Amino acid sequence: MSLDQSKLAISRDAARERLLTLVRERAYKDGIDIVLASGKRSTFYVNGKRITLHPEGLFLFASLLLDEIEAIGGITAVGGMAIGADPISAAVCTLSWLRGRPIEAFLVRKEAKGHGTTSQIEGELGPQSRVAIVEDTITTGGSSRKAIEAVLDAGAQVVCVLALVDREDTDGDAFRRDFDVRSIFKLSDLRRPSTDPA
Repeated sequence: MSLDQSKLAISRDAARERLLTLVRERAYKDGIDIVLASGKRSTFYVNGKRITLHPEGLFLFASLLLDEIEAIGGITAVGGMAIGADPISAAVCTLSWLRGRPIEAFLVRKEAKGHGTTSQIEGELGPQSRVAIVEDTITTGGSSRKAIEAVLDAGAQVVCVLALVDREDTDGDAFRRDFDVRSIFKLSDLRRPSTDPA
């Protein structure tokens, strides 16, 4: 089976608009009562896994992330906390090869392995590595901070944090001040009335 080149050639604006539709349809829920990974209660939820484990959603997200990475320049590796970041970093890594500008992927375990190399990071990182941390959603930045600590311990440089959705939680303000945090969408984008025709 041949590769459908038309899907790879989607414009940034078209990719973003289609991804916004998918996030609203598949991942965003409002008017609920839920406890987040940060321990906070919320009346809305963004289930990023409904995008990062969906064929079209993951492709569009990874394409937009790779555009951002290429615009920043000099990034050599992409990854984050397992398991949430794993499909994202793998997709970006794959697409970067297809575009002819390969970027390595890595994953950060919650804890170092108790056997073998006892490493917390799987992938090749070192002092020359310039890293983008990836996430599906950002609330307080807690999981990204853990990934960042592991990356810095490996001697690599963290350039930015890239996410699908920034929930615009005020408890994440300190994280945004400490790092260059960029997201494809903010909560306000998801809540903005759709311009699609009825």
